[in-house]
Amino acid sequence: MKRIILTSFITFLLLGFLAAQNPERNGAYYCAHKKQMSPSATKSFRSINSPKHRFDVLKYTMNIDLINQFDSPYPQDYDADVVVLFKVDSVLSSIKLDAVNTSLSINSVGMAGVSFTHQNDTLSITLDQTYQPGDSVEVSIDYEHLDVEDNAFYVSGGFVFTDCEPEGARKWFPCYDKPSDKASLDLTATVPSTVRLGSNGYLSDSTVSGNSLTYHWVSNNPIPTYLMVISARKNYNLDIVYWERPSDSVMVPFRFYYNNGEDPTYIESIIPGMCDYFSVAYGEHPFDKNGFATLNSEFAWGGMENQTLTSLCPGCWGENLVSHEFAHQWFGDMISPGTWADLWLNEGFATWSEAYWYEASGGYSAYKNDIENNASNYISGNPGWPIYNPAWIEETPPNGILFNYAITYAKSSCVIHQFRYIVGDSLFFKAIKGYATDTAEFKFKSAVTQDFVDKMSDEVGEDMHWYFDPWLEQPDHPVYENEYWFNQQDADTWKVHFVANQVQGEPEFFPMELNIFIAFDDLSDTTFRFRNMENNEEFVFDVEKEPVYLAFDLNNEIVLKQASLTVSTDEFTETEKSALFSNTPNPAQNQTTIRYHLSQNAWATLVLYDLSGRKIKTVFEGQNDKGTHQIQLETAALDAGVYLYSLKTTDGTFVKKMVVQH
Repeated sequence: MKRIILTSFITFLLLGFLAAQNPERNGAYYCAHKKQMSPSATKSFRSINSPKHRFDVLKYTMNIDLINQFDSPYPQDYDADVVVLFKVDSVLSSIKLDAVNTSLSINSVGMAGVSFTHQNDTLSITLDQTYQPGDSVEVSIDYEHLDVEDNAFYVSGGFVFTDCEPEGARKWFPCYDKPSDKASLDLTATVPSTVRLGSNGYLSDSTVSGNSLTYHWVSNNPIPTYLMVISARKNYNLDIVYWERPSDSVMVPFRFYYNNGEDPTYIESIIPGMCDYFSVAYGEHPFDKNGFATLNSEFAWGGMENQTLTSLCPGCWGENLVSHEFAHQWFGDMISPGTWADLWLNEGFATWSEAYWYEASGGYSAYKNDIENNASNYISGNPGWPIYNPAWIEETPPNGILFNYAITYAKSSCVIHQFRYIVGDSLFFKAIKGYATDTAEFKFKSAVTQDFVDKMSDEVGEDMHWYFDPWLEQPDHPVYENEYWFNQQDADTWKVHFVANQVQGEPEFFPMELNIFIAFDDLSDTTFRFRNMENNEEFVFDVEKEPVYLAFDLNNEIVLKQASLTVSTDEFTETEKSALFSNTPNPAQNQTTIRYHLSQNAWATLVLYDLSGRKIKTVFEGQNDKGTHQIQLETAALDAGVYLYSLKTTDGTFVKKMVVQH
């Protein structure tokens, strides 16, 4: 079955853009789980600091015969050849490619290749002469894939597909298999006539000859080898949805390959709007085609963001998973990681983009709720290593480490959120779009972390290494035990003292832009923001009203933290003034204890308010003796949320915040 659907952003709005998101686990979780479960031209496509080697592959031209793989007993072996076009970076008379011995058998080499050896998963090709830097050279390789299961090339039940991240491409074709080495792809594949086969790029042509069908897929945009893909099966269902590209009104096809019994129509209806939304934030969708293909039970979890043709697990047409994998088309595909140490640039941005897609329909609160969920998942699952590990540049870690959900996905997305908080929306979106649309250094190239941070610094007009370096290169997160107190200077002025103290141990300190909320006795309030660049740093603010309440990071924008806040009691001890203390426990569930101190025998009134200032109830009113008192407040009947409680005595009015959770 093939359906062609023409839609637009207006149609998308009518089909429910403002509807609530489907309830499901986030796409990053499924993406991470899938990857953890997986067995382990003439210009360069590398950005400034991406690793370089002796040659730079520019194009793979591949022919592959898959005529026998779709019927029982579903053999894994096939014949193929590939031409590798590369540019010489240093004088060389031979090249080395990755080719796993247990998967591939090399028959011959040709063109500029005159002889070869194939051992230790390396194909060494002797060239016909010594080439100089800048020369373009082609070698051809005739090879076979052996009849083995290798967890990169999959054959079963009428399906043939590849799944290669991080280093599986070398199992189905000889290549230079590093993420920084991007190349264009020209792929011709012959299959039975009942098979639909998708790949990267656009479908140049397909020709029928008897009972066979030959597909010719071409990607002029460069691709890392781990994102080169084949997805094919007998009797695939195919729908095509068109997205109108704003810059030139070209109708870009989105191809949806799916199994019988699946229904991708909801995703088909929202993908044009999602494409519009991400295009505004990240720059226009960069490819001439895109698509999704559900596979079989051998691809059991999540998705894989192959460039212009994402793989999905059977029936996995969930909105969160699709928004995550689709965002990869900008972050991971259009801009690829220079090394596996830079994978957070892929997964952090895709996970952050899930939350940003929530913001499209639910506003900032929906976005923030998803980010806070990511922070909670990180803190509860933190394995204790940093986001960026330079050792991964040379040695790729096991999948369970590389694709750890808590670090590579959840924490990375929160680091991006905190950058948004620090610089504000205007500079944040300017910086991200500037990065993704920079054709000189990043667009269609690879990037390493240093390049990214340098670009963010240029875009916001400030060196942002102060923030990114410690938050990416240090494990864990800050644990704050902050302290504050108020000093009255004269009848009309007070000083607010705030001490920022991190007690997590190692690492000792994370610099951060902090904020404190202060409420005054006239029920007005203000917020101070300031940069904390050393531990145990004291900040003093002059105010012209009597402060009665202080909260640290009231709106929880610094999501990667644990924090407590205490008020210094020294002032009360020395002056014997009345005081209202923080309730315990806070947050409260069914009940909490409120303590207060009176400097003399006095009438005391304790009242509970909501954040709008509406009185909820009088907790206590009556005569009290001098000294410390405590009252049990039942909170089971209160709605979850934030409340204020106020103590009024002859010494003044005191206010504290209380959180209720059920």
